[in-house]
Amino acid sequence: MRRHWYGAICVLGGTVLAAAAFAQSEPNTAQLYLVLLTRAADPPQLSKEAGEKLQEEHLANIRKLHAEHKLLVAGPFLDNTSLRGIFVLQANSLAQAQEWANSDPAVKAGRLAAEVHGPWQVDSSLIHEPENTAGMEQYTLVLVKKSEKWNPDTAEFSDAMSRHRSFMKDMIARGNIAVAGPFASDEPSDFGGVAIFRVGTEETGKLVREDPLVKARVTKPEIHPWITGKGVLAPGQPMKE
Repeated sequence: MRRHWYGAICVLGGTVLAAAAFAQSEPNTAQLYLVLLTRAADPPQLSKEAGEKLQEEHLANIRKLHAEHKLLVAGPFLDNTSLRGIFVLQANSLAQAQEWANSDPAVKAGRLAAEVHGPWQVDSSLIHEPENTAGMEQYTLVLVKKSEKWNPDTAEFSDAMSRHRSFMKDMIARGNIAVAGPFASDEPSDFGGVAIFRVGTEETGKLVREDPLVKARVTKPEIHPWITGKGVLAPGQPMKE
């Protein structure tokens, strides 16, 4: 799947400014939603030809969503888990984002499932026009999951959250994080938010373990290597050959 995403993501990188500008011009309507594309539990078996055709349709849909100013970021995971990739969609509601995610041919065919989370409360100006469209860069995407100790009504939670915010500001100031933010407080799943680190998985693991929310066992980080088009976010790690 990774190699099939390259062409579409590089196209996204070349014209992402239009989508970012759209996000900033209508701040009171459009919000960002993060879509986790996961391997379907019981995907249909396809011939090689049918699989390649479906993949081309999947990539064409990525380009279409971007041209319509609906898709800001796309990229695949590099590890072999049920998670295949992400979209960051700009929509007026979760229902609208889900509708757009479900329009993906691979989702419609039952090969992928689309889990939409959000609104994702991040600064859209951190998604910007790259200086060039060539190549990919590697990041580390951290899914922040709520633990059984997640209880906003307690003083312990409030204290850990306050220290967490300071920790994240420091991580961004030091250049360790490209973009990060929580999901809305009424997010029904066990996901608290997502952070995209600019450093490798090993270094990310060390940094995340110092997060006050993690140290207090309020959240549980899930760490994955991930790539997107070069220049879409602040520089990550160069792709390994």
